[in-house]
Amino acid sequence: MLTLRCFGEVAASDARGARITLRSRKHMGLLLYLVAHPGTVHMREKLADLLWDSRDRKARHSLSQALYDIRSSMGPVIAVDASTVRLVPQRVTYELDAFERAFRAGDHETVIDLYRGEFAPGLLNMGVDEFERWLDGERERCRVLVAMALKNVQQAAEERGDWDQACLAALRIVRQNEFDEHAHSTLMRALCMKGDYASALAYYRALEKCGWVASADTLTETAAWARSQFDAAPPVLRERHKPQVSDRGGEFRQLSLALRSSRAAPVRLVLAGERGFGREDVVRHFARFVRGGGGLVQWLSPDLAGTRENLALELGRYPGKTRLIVIRADVRDWAAVDEAMRSADFPGAMVVGFSNPAVARQAEAARLVDFTIPFDPLTTEACAASIQTSERKCSPRQAIESARLSGGNPALARAILRAWLRHGFSPTTASDRESGGRLAYERSAEVRSLVGDQLETLSLPEERLAMTLALLTHPARAYAESVVAGHSSRDALEGLRAKGWLHSETGQWTVSRPLAGTVLAWSLPPDERTEVHRAAARTLENAGLGARAAAASEFAAAGESSRGFSVACEVAQEALRRGRSPVAGQAAALAFEHATAGADRLRSGFLLSEAEFQRGRFRRAMSVLHQIAAVAETGNDLSRVQLALARADVATGDRLATGLHRRNLAEARSQATDPALLRALAVQMAVLEAMDAEPRRAGNPGFERIRVHLRRIVREDADYAGVWCDAFRLLFHRVGGRSGLAEARLALETYRHGLGRLGYEGLRAATAAEFWVAMRGARLHDALQLLEDTSETHNENRHESANLNNLGAVLLELGNFERALDELGRCREMDEALETPPEARACALLNQAQCFFFKGDYARCRDYMEPLLRRPGLTGRHPFGAQAWALTGLLAMTDDDQREVDACLELLGDGSNGVGENDLYLVTWFRAAAMGTRDPRETVADLIEAADHTAEIDRLSAEKLRVLAGTYSSPHGRGDQREARGFLRSAGASWFVRFAHNWLRA
Repeated sequence: MLTLRCFGEVAASDARGARITLRSRKHMGLLLYLVAHPGTVHMREKLADLLWDSRDRKARHSLSQALYDIRSSMGPVIAVDASTVRLVPQRVTYELDAFERAFRAGDHETVIDLYRGEFAPGLLNMGVDEFERWLDGERERCRVLVAMALKNVQQAAEERGDWDQACLAALRIVRQNEFDEHAHSTLMRALCMKGDYASALAYYRALEKCGWVASADTLTETAAWARSQFDAAPPVLRERHKPQVSDRGGEFRQLSLALRSSRAAPVRLVLAGERGFGREDVVRHFARFVRGGGGLVQWLSPDLAGTRENLALELGRYPGKTRLIVIRADVRDWAAVDEAMRSADFPGAMVVGFSNPAVARQAEAARLVDFTIPFDPLTTEACAASIQTSERKCSPRQAIESARLSGGNPALARAILRAWLRHGFSPTTASDRESGGRLAYERSAEVRSLVGDQLETLSLPEERLAMTLALLTHPARAYAESVVAGHSSRDALEGLRAKGWLHSETGQWTVSRPLAGTVLAWSLPPDERTEVHRAAARTLENAGLGARAAAASEFAAAGESSRGFSVACEVAQEALRRGRSPVAGQAAALAFEHATAGADRLRSGFLLSEAEFQRGRFRRAMSVLHQIAAVAETGNDLSRVQLALARADVATGDRLATGLHRRNLAEARSQATDPALLRALAVQMAVLEAMDAEPRRAGNPGFERIRVHLRRIVREDADYAGVWCDAFRLLFHRVGGRSGLAEARLALETYRHGLGRLGYEGLRAATAAEFWVAMRGARLHDALQLLEDTSETHNENRHESANLNNLGAVLLELGNFERALDELGRCREMDEALETPPEARACALLNQAQCFFFKGDYARCRDYMEPLLRRPGLTGRHPFGAQAWALTGLLAMTDDDQREVDACLELLGDGSNGVGENDLYLVTWFRAAAMGTRDPRETVADLIEAADHTAEIDRLSAEKLRVLAGTYSSPHGRGDQREARGFLRSAGASWFVRFAHNWLRA
């Protein structure tokens, strides 16, 4: 589905938001006209007369060119025959249709938002009268509709007293039609109703200079009324430089707005929040600001807040020019303040008091206050930054952990930090954070006082609920809502929410006052604490996989280790079958931690190692395997350990221990008795033999054994799916790299059925192979669709990392560089966490560098190339080394750095690192570009020879090489070069034709 925008500019975009351009304004005008008349069949002669001079013989030819441009750029959005043209229904979304629908529905806000500018402003002055008359009619119709919408919005805003919105609407009407006297008058009146008489009078003076006032009685009357109101208002403060309140800038601005509204009548304002949230500091800064503007500030002593007589007496003493009255203590009885203010007469003043959120809500409901400014907790980062500015001796880790414990309360965080500094404590883990909280609470009276203030506001049911949430283990917090729903009252839940004790981050409920919640949990007897964990576990045990993993952690926390172990193992097995690697890793790690017997240790260890394999964390898997090797007693268990260790070494790229693993696997085969394990051992031995350095030649016996084994996959082999899939990938890429696409496709179809028996791992291996075939066969859109269909946002494993890397590569080939960089950036972030092997990391890094190179951002390209070139022995061992040096050479050519070009040529050697599976066209392109100035004919011959050699392996790279050859030949060169350009255009890579021509010519 295409989208055609017409307001502010005429622009077309595809379903992904990518912009589509046409070759001329007339072509875009023709598209706009056709889309504006969706149900009409147009005669070619009429369209030719509309946009081209009918006396010109080339009019019909120009029309044909325009129709071809539209169809080739946007697909079959129009239907064309010998005499007629029409728009294909439901292929294009027209912005003007949405504009008119919104107007008919009375959605005036949408009408105003859609109208970003004039209708089709870029199609003016094309020299075609009939088309421009149609444009003028559409343009005027849109102006009338948006003017009516603006007037409706302005009238509705006036009716509900929203003068800010009324001002904005009147201002837009004035900008659209500066001769609308009523709009000028409405704007002035709205400014006055906001209380900004000075701006209204300044606007009147500006109109007076333009000569508007003499003939506009309405404006004069409005200005006279504004002058009378301005003179009657109290003196406006001359507001000086506002102090910097970095943590509470929003609250400071709200105080300023409330002060402005107090000019006509006194204002009662409450600062709602807990002690320590910075209310007093903000008011102190604001008092300085008021005094700097010439106003008086009066502070009421704390003992006056609760006595009505004293409060009335003190408020009545202040002179009329007092601007700010602050009640220092927490106000519990706002009715007394309200009564005192009604009996006293001090216009233009604002009374500010502090209250906890519950008292503030009651006062606001009873209309005893005019403004409520809530002081919510700071974010952990903002609170830590605030602490570091005042406590310079603390480390960043101490600041972050104290801020997290305090729940964003700066005063409590500083008190915790000071207690830590006195005792030389610095947290390093989550358990350290809890012990640090206990230390601060027991050793600091200030911490106990602030925590007591937080607990004082809770009722008993709310305390119980907060205690439950504080006790939940970390995995169970993601499912706190279901736990709470089953074991707590709704009133307690709403009470905690209203008091700010609950917040949600990425769907996980946590207690917003961590230290206070922990203090509640400390006071709970052990048997009651166990019952809380047991009840949470029973609630989560029958839910989804993630909830069941959380239930296992709750069973372990309740002391039921054996039950927690069995639930965790069941969850890990099921999650591995579904490809839910994070859940499998979490459950298996819990089971491994609580396993005591040797058999339990083996079972959980194998599950954890397989989960780490699936996530791409091969070294962690090896660490787990070495731990369980000591408790493996039977031949089958020892054989499984040896099999997994050999697989891990292959995955990490370690070839030094290949001989040792082959001997160990041979010994394991003699000890194993499980048929599925014996088959997996045989396959792994064939993989090691195929990857050995010496037998890399035709007829490698290791590959032949792999072929034989892959034909015999049965369902029982799913327990060792990783081994079988590794073997298939090795064979597939060998076949594709040496025998070509046809053989690779045949291998995929031959083994696809067997891979389907291996579950999740087999499906991902088949999908990766199918992508490889589509990509190398230049079916880019099919490859993109395949990747988008198989994307798994909930999993973080090596398959999803490879999926993101492949997605970035396809988008790079399609010329969508921005989205490609986004996907490759996500891939690299995942790689960092997953310990992805060097080859995969280098591939994503090289793809990012190519994106910047083709965008023309050569500086960023060099930044991304440096990590690749720093690797020792890059061109000799690394599969992407030749590509890296070739791209470096192309960058050197952009700077005319001949020395670096020669160095890159020398590093690439005589061509032995040339065209291969991983270095398909960049190396040949660089050699051709470097030698092109010396002998262009030889360069063309080399490129065509390389293209012929590559065609069976990678059709896309072969056609790119033919296009490059065409840039060195004459404009009327060989037909196969013209066919290559057409092939790339049809594949969606037409940008490369333009880039190669422009870059090499430059």
